[in-house]
Amino acid sequence: MKKILILIDWYTPAYKAGGPISSIYNLTQFLEEEINFYIVTSNKDLNSKKGLQGIKTNTWQQINKSKVIYLDKGFQTKRMLKKIVNDINPDKIYLNGLFSFFFSILPCYLFKKKFEIIINPRGMFGSSALSKKKFKKLLFIKLANTISFYKNICWHISNEAELFELKNNMKVVSKHYIIPNLPKVLKYLNNKIIDNEQLRLISVCRINEIKNIHFVLELLKDINIKCHYKIIGFIEDDNYYQKLKRIVKLLPKNIKVDFTGHLKSNEIEIHYYSSDLFISSSLNENYGHSIVESLSSGLPVLISNNCPWTGLEESFAGFRNRLDKIEFKEKILFFYNLNQDDYKKFNLGARTYFNNYMSPDLHKNNYLNLLSS
Repeated sequence: MKKILILIDWYTPAYKAGGPISSIYNLTQFLEEEINFYIVTSNKDLNSKKGLQGIKTNTWQQINKSKVIYLDKGFQTKRMLKKIVNDINPDKIYLNGLFSFFFSILPCYLFKKKFEIIINPRGMFGSSALSKKKFKKLLFIKLANTISFYKNICWHISNEAELFELKNNMKVVSKHYIIPNLPKVLKYLNNKIIDNEQLRLISVCRINEIKNIHFVLELLKDINIKCHYKIIGFIEDDNYYQKLKRIVKLLPKNIKVDFTGHLKSNEIEIHYYSSDLFISSSLNENYGHSIVESLSSGLPVLISNNCPWTGLEESFAGFRNRLDKIEFKEKILFFYNLNQDDYKKFNLGARTYFNNYMSPDLHKNNYLNLLSS
């Protein structure tokens, strides 16, 4: 079998980095019978000073059928990287993101002449993503273009919008594959009952400005219905979280908001099944694992046009709107007023949309071509 070496800053049981961790975990699970995966990652979670619990550091171990090594800072060296690559002698090297020195820049520099390198930018070319530490990021991109750092690199992107962002920033894109990320497939709940006494909203995301949660909270101020809004996810930006809490205090009594913090995957599933509508007002989303998981469970979605999934309305899977509070309010009220039979159409439509556009089986051959050809 082909050997693929993956480098990623954080990997399960880390969770705070969200989507990239899920993407790689789902990928390795899906193709573990066809490909031998070796994963190099750090021994800490995002913005954490403590090491991950339940893992061995600086030694290979088995996670499902993949081999994973969690390196502490002292082992994240050029010498260690060369040893790993020489020992494995992979068929291809798969990098995640752009700006991590050890997990992206250094391996690209060291090995691009000897091995085929695949880079998944993970949405980092998006305008919202580039706006943070903007000067450093744009300087790096300019330098990379000047010295043709990414010449002959293969890019893996999730959709056409991300391809546009890539070409808008990289002068030369020699080779690329557009293949959506692989989701976790939830059980389809085909007897879902809508709550006609209150609308049960849910968002699953990291708590930061890019997720734009305050947009939803502020529009709920003026909605005269009973609504329970659950926000599930790791608090990445405490200042932003405090801002959200201040907004919540000003909401009328008919609006209830709960911040649950981070939950394990199986715990989140239960909340999908007990909600009526998933909502995302994100400013930048190149995939959106929680959106896709919602649809797989039969939960319709209301998302911003910064999320990639189109054609939701025609499929009775939900709505994709521009970030206009009046339009979002109209759609929220639309779901509140649905009767059970009409809601059933959206319940079935969500899962059908998932099966038609997002199911892992649709993309298996493309992934095998990317990683094995």
